[in-house]
Amino acid sequence: MALAAMRRHRRWLFGFLWIVIAAFIILYIPAFQGADAGSPGEAMATVGGMPITVGEFRRSYLRQRQRLEQIYQGRLDPDALRSMGIEEQVFGSLVDDRLVALEARRLGLAVDDETLAHEVQERFQENGRFIGSDEIRRRLELQGSTVEELERSLRDALLRERLERLVTDGVAVTPAEAEHEFRRRTEQVKAEYALVDAAPFRAAAAVTDDEARQRFESNREAYRIPERRAVQYLLVDATTLRSRVTVTDREIESYYGEHREDFKEPEEVCASHILVKTKGQPEDAEGHADDEARKMAEALLAQVKAGGDFAAIAKKSSEDKGSAASGGDLGCFGRGRMLPAFENAAFALDPGQVSDVVRSDFGYHIIKLASRKEETYPPLSQLKDRIRETLLAQRAQTLGEEKMIAVAAALRGGKSLEEAGRQQGLTVQKSAPFARGETVPPPLSSPALAARVFELKAGQVEHEPFTVPTGSAFVALAEVQAPRLPDLKEVQDKVKADLVEERAMQAARARAAELRARAEKVGLEKAASSLGLVRKETPGLVGRGQPLGDLGTGAALEDAAFALPQGALSDPVRTSAGYAVLRLLEKKPFDPAAYEGQKASIVAGLRDQRRQMLFRAYLAQARQRYAVERRPEAFQRVLG
Repeated sequence: MALAAMRRHRRWLFGFLWIVIAAFIILYIPAFQGADAGSPGEAMATVGGMPITVGEFRRSYLRQRQRLEQIYQGRLDPDALRSMGIEEQVFGSLVDDRLVALEARRLGLAVDDETLAHEVQERFQENGRFIGSDEIRRRLELQGSTVEELERSLRDALLRERLERLVTDGVAVTPAEAEHEFRRRTEQVKAEYALVDAAPFRAAAAVTDDEARQRFESNREAYRIPERRAVQYLLVDATTLRSRVTVTDREIESYYGEHREDFKEPEEVCASHILVKTKGQPEDAEGHADDEARKMAEALLAQVKAGGDFAAIAKKSSEDKGSAASGGDLGCFGRGRMLPAFENAAFALDPGQVSDVVRSDFGYHIIKLASRKEETYPPLSQLKDRIRETLLAQRAQTLGEEKMIAVAAALRGGKSLEEAGRQQGLTVQKSAPFARGETVPPPLSSPALAARVFELKAGQVEHEPFTVPTGSAFVALAEVQAPRLPDLKEVQDKVKADLVEERAMQAARARAAELRARAEKVGLEKAASSLGLVRKETPGLVGRGQPLGDLGTGAALEDAAFALPQGALSDPVRTSAGYAVLRLLEKKPFDPAAYEGQKASIVAGLRDQRRQMLFRAYLAQARQRYAVERRPEAFQRVLG
């Protein structure tokens, strides 16, 4: 009977079964796809469809963090790491790895097993012999790694080398370029100079409307307004979101209890010292031989013990130039600030007590302790406002990240910028138009955002957020203004400013020519003085690329200075402030013999530098061919 009923209603049953299947797909398949959320295999982003996993990011982040902690000797806290942008550095490196793989695949490059095995044998040798697979596996296990991970890493490295060679093998360095680099590194000059500043001439360089119109009409193309673009944007600003979060007194008390150690004020001592320096090397001009320095320090200690005034003796005899003038006062310091021997001696003293002679890397010290501040924990009453600000900032940041994730998901789901903003209580705004290469007006100041805007099509929405000074921003191209020739009224101020600058510089050049003519007869110092100018010198010998005193740097200035024969006066030279006249006092010239000795290494160094620059440019171009899609929710899980 039941079978008969099912036969009678077969079409209805098929429809019902399809509804059940569809519900299963909608409700359960995403759950299975998201089952690895937070696991090492979760994709944080894709590059051309290739995933970057959480596990890869964490391993790369840890290696980079360990390198930085070694450099900074463990003095990096999480805030310092964030300020250095370590997360974006690591992510960018992983994106580059994917771009290399994608480009290698596109160009038909690969690393076969035989090449990989040869590389392993080359890298794992001791005393000229391969250490063997078992020993490699044992060493990798000690490092928490596997043979598979090693092989993958080596294969990626070899693939990158092959791609780099293919892209950069044509890079060459000419002898002239190598010589120019050698000159840049070794040539030095010392010069005297006098500057004619253009600033005083600007006030006298009045420009009429007629003159501005004539200048504009004769050179209108120079004032062409380039293409400008404006965007609609949603700003996720943690500072603005602070008004939407609250913190209770109980939460402040709880935070204080959980983070009490963070507020600990460590023990500090305040001390003075007398230093007798030792020589780092026997040939050093500063300092004394060790025995001599120790005897001098012992004699000074004897004066102190005999009742001499410590501060007066320090002023007279201490060789620490930084503290001698203040009676040897070093101020207050905690542990870890001074050299170990000095620190241990200082912290062992009681207030008013003077140490024996203490040896450090700098020499011999006599230390007097002024006061000691014991380790303390400030009461909650002193910290309440500070903790409240911390919690408000944290919650506003968290709320901002949640809204950023929600907006990104809505945009990827086909919502408009307005709809995505409305769902999160955010308002769409419109920027002022800006040109390619210009700084985007606040709050959208971001080079990456500015560059991307000029890649978008009209109405296109960028689904991923951009980091801006106050938070994150989502943008859509709202307006494209075609390049055009302006009317005079639009650029009249700029035209007048150009004319004023041109006339002021002309006047400064004429005065500099007069200065040079007088200097030929009476010398630069007298000539400068007669014109109300100041003669100056560079601070010793300076090399190419270094500032020539307060004249600054510049190609024309550098070329003029290094082309001058010793004792000769230059013609007026354009600087950022006006015109200068220089006379060469001393020169360390080009050394042909030294150049020949270093030529090969200079060529190799320049070639490597150019190859790196070319390959970076190649990867930047490759990035335009492949979509880079982040998953903000995965980033938040990893970075917290």
